[in-house]
Amino acid sequence: MLRYFVYITGFLLMLPSALSASNHAVARVKKGENIEKLLKRHLLTPHLCNIDAFRNINKLKNPNKISAGKVYKLPLQIVEYNGKNIRTSAGINDLSIAKKIEKLNTDLLKMGIRDKNYKENGKLWVPYAEYNCEKEKEIVESDRSTINDLIVADKKPESNAIIPTATEMKRTGLKEIYVPLMGKGYNIVHVEDLTLSGQVYYIISGHGGPDPGAVCSDCPSKMCEDEYAYDVALRLARDLMQHGATVHMIVQDKNDGIRDEQYLICDNDEKLMGEDLIPLNQKRRLKDRIDEVNHLYKKYRKKGVKVQKAIEIHVDSRSKGTRQDVFFYYNKNNPGSKKMAENTQDVFSSKYDQHQKDRGYKGFVEDRGIYMVRNLKPDLLFVELANIRNTSDQKRLIINTNRQALANWLFEGIRKSVND
Repeated sequence: MLRYFVYITGFLLMLPSALSASNHAVARVKKGENIEKLLKRHLLTPHLCNIDAFRNINKLKNPNKISAGKVYKLPLQIVEYNGKNIRTSAGINDLSIAKKIEKLNTDLLKMGIRDKNYKENGKLWVPYAEYNCEKEKEIVESDRSTINDLIVADKKPESNAIIPTATEMKRTGLKEIYVPLMGKGYNIVHVEDLTLSGQVYYIISGHGGPDPGAVCSDCPSKMCEDEYAYDVALRLARDLMQHGATVHMIVQDKNDGIRDEQYLICDNDEKLMGEDLIPLNQKRRLKDRIDEVNHLYKKYRKKGVKVQKAIEIHVDSRSKGTRQDVFFYYNKNNPGSKKMAENTQDVFSSKYDQHQKDRGYKGFVEDRGIYMVRNLKPDLLFVELANIRNTSDQKRLIINTNRQALANWLFEGIRKSVND
């Protein structure tokens, strides 16, 4: 019988030629993975186009369920590379899309998901669903009125990135939430479960507006602290929303969303809650954020909400030679703040042991009486992601999968603090 080869992370799988008509890359599901996590592991954007394509090519009986240990086709079609270029091989005219396809194949090779370069084996992996997403906007627009009717927000629903309450989601069966703030490709949040329902999180990305924070001017491209802190903050907010949490993004930039570029363009159009200008004066800027969070905190307390957490994200600036692992500050007068910092540090330490064996993790936890730490009412986790001026630390920031890993690990530490 004729056979053809498709690659699964870690080994080569040989399948019967009866499947060659679809010719998709395949993957085995890990324990605890859902569709979205499986797609993310293979660097595919988890928006409706890819999720629907995955459901269709695998003919899922239950559209939201996949089984650990089972092999599924991915929305990654394997096409013959003609030896000339990606555009003519994949039948795509857009040069920018061709470059994205090339980067995807290169990144999959670096991760060990592919074992050979497409130029070597003549096989190009193309996520057609991801780059053919014209229908996504039509689907989203047709459902927007229903979704907006359910969204809980103090101001404009689209600017606050708040998901429906658990009760409303159970009543409607809503599983995919439209959140424009997340940006194109990420603005559909696929809700996995409601384990964090009834909990409120305030995500504060440092600086913003007229203050870019720490800046690396002699990098290959200018890097601004506020842009990278904001990107990780959005990714963390999305992780929390996927489990039913109510999330307030305190600093918002309606034009940016989650971005996958290495060097994020510096701008100054971030606003407080997406509405109010951010002042240049530091004390006033911080006080505005404290007042906003504490006002919401009191409001939710009156409603009986018991779990409220604040996470503030920054990027440090030290001498170029200083390599700095992720570290955390807490409020010594708030036991919940200390617990969240220690639990998150534990998660990062275990992840470093898993992914960077023998390197060691030197990120620390420290009581720090800075203005924001002292004055916020909710339990606060204050995070410093990296030294923006150190070449090794910069890799933690510029690679989009690293930024997602940072958000995922922060999420694990936060959830651990709630569950302990």
